[in-house]
Amino acid sequence: MLDFGYHFFIPFFVSSKCQLILDSTLFKTGHLTMTLFMTIPMLLPIGFSIERFVALGMARSYENVRTLLGPVLVAVLILSDVNLIYNVFKNEKFDDPFISFILIPATSAAQFNNFFWFLLHVEITNFFCNCILLLVHSRLKNKFLRQRRTLSVRYELEEISQSSQFTLIVSFTHLLFVGWYLIAIIYVRTVGQDFFGGYVPYTVARGVYCAVPTYNLIIVFVGIKSLRMMNLRRQNKVQSTVQMKTTGTEGAKNYEIAISTYWSSVSSGINAVNA
Repeated sequence: MLDFGYHFFIPFFVSSKCQLILDSTLFKTGHLTMTLFMTIPMLLPIGFSIERFVALGMARSYENVRTLLGPVLVAVLILSDVNLIYNVFKNEKFDDPFISFILIPATSAAQFNNFFWFLLHVEITNFFCNCILLLVHSRLKNKFLRQRRTLSVRYELEEISQSSQFTLIVSFTHLLFVGWYLIAIIYVRTVGQDFFGGYVPYTVARGVYCAVPTYNLIIVFVGIKSLRMMNLRRQNKVQSTVQMKTTGTEGAKNYEIAISTYWSSVSSGINAVNA
């Protein structure tokens, strides 16, 4: 956001076009920062899948075990992203003239293309991991229900199911939009400026796909909408299965059972006192 804000405001304060050229230190700082914050959201979803697999494997005791798995996964994935970006630009001198933070130096272009391919494979792998997680969860849930597990285990399995479904929806949306975003960037960078008829159209094409990562905004709305729908379905399910009928034949039967149970408990208490 700061990078794009800089590009928006700086033309109002310069007196010549030459002043639009970024200082090498400023470009290096802004470009690496933007690249880091753009690629971290592409790696974090794999951490959600890992945490769900661990929760499923520890379903019997997960709620009673303190774990730092979430913060550890976030730290590991961020450090992994930093390491990948470092390896891409470790030999880059950043001495070319640039007017935009979003453009990749030519000497690091090949490594950056490989980095984008890696991110695309991560997105695809994460999606299939979520599909496998739901299949494994379905089998384990049926197995645990047959074994008459405790209520806490059943609750844990239900929570894993809900969170896994939500993660699957978000992962699919992420794969759909981020996948298209990465494929478009790789395509633009691969065909080169000859395909676009010159350096300026080529630069514009690269800038459009780099500067408009709409997937970050779309995923938020998809996540909020899907979470609301899942909560509504769960609430309707609870109300339809837990409530006790109080009218009609079934209501009269429930009332009779409740009264009988109450008087049985009272009689048992009186007998215990007399004894």
